[in-house]
This record gives sequence, structure tokens and C-alpha cells, in this order.
Amino acid sequence: MQLWLDERPNWPHADDNQALFLNAKGRRLTARAAGGVIAEIARTAGLDDPTTAHVLRHTLATTLVRGKTDLVLVAEILGHTRLETTHRYSLPSDKDKEDALKLITIDR
Repeated sequence: MQLWLDERPNWPHADDNQALFLNAKGRRLTARAAGGVIAEIARTAGLDDPTTAHVLRHTLATTLVRGKTDLVLVAEILGHTRLETTHRYSLPSDKDKEDALKLITIDR
């Protein structure tokens, strides 16, 4: 990412466009073009699993939630206005459920 941030000012129209990622003409990178970049990176890396922007977004949300990041913060990072939308990205694993139940102590 730092390499891109260092290179971005040298691109055409970089001063005129606030978008983080630009195409060769200095315009905002489209979703389709970003998908192509992601697919090429995945292919070059030799990944067997399908890698799309959606998969990366889901992985980000899941990683943040499993890392104990507050769900409201994850929703804000993802740009969700409804917490229910974010919840779909962060379904708990069986281990998450086990860990949660370990927090319950029963005094007898």
C-alpha cells in the first residue's frame, strides 16, 4: 500500500481526484477494474480459492470481529448504516461459541 501511496502523486490528474485508486487516465478505479486487479494478484500468488473484492471484504470483517474489534466500529469501517448488515459478515464459528460459553461460571 505504501508503494502505491508513494506513486499515486505521479499519476495523471492525481491532484484533481480524491479517489484512493486511480486508473491510467487518472480517473477513479471502477469496481470492475478493481476486480481485475484482485484476480490478477490472486493468480500471480497462486491462490487456488476464488478471490474477489467481496471475499476480501468478508475476510476483513471476519478478521476484525474475531480479533475482538467492536461490531459498531467494523460497521463503520465497512460503511454499513445498519448493524444487522455487518452481522452477516461476522457469523461466529463453533470455537467462538465455545469461548463465549467458557465465560459463564456457575457457582454451586
